[in-house]
Amino acid sequence: MRVRYSKLALAELDAILADIRAENPRAAARFDERVQGVAERIQLFPESAEQLEQRPGVRRVPLVRYPYVIYYAVIEEEVTILRVIHGARKNPWE
Repeated sequence: MRVRYSKLALAELDAILADIRAENPRAAARFDERVQGVAERIQLFPESAEQLEQRPGVRRVPLVRYPYVIYYAVIEEEVTILRVIHGARKNPWE
């Protein structure tokens, strides 16, 4: 199954990485590796994450060891990462 990022998710990820990189480039690299690892897991097991009751079809994966959450949807044979946001923020649809 193919994984792609929405334009919004790419912009959010770029901003997060820029903020982390400004303080600690190695931490930014580790964070990026973690995101890529989660994307690979989603690619292999797209139904494995928690499905949101409020948004059928949207799933949520917390980035363990980081305070961020990936929201994604499986549409036909493609996984679309919709958002990458800080876990303390309100749900993206509120």
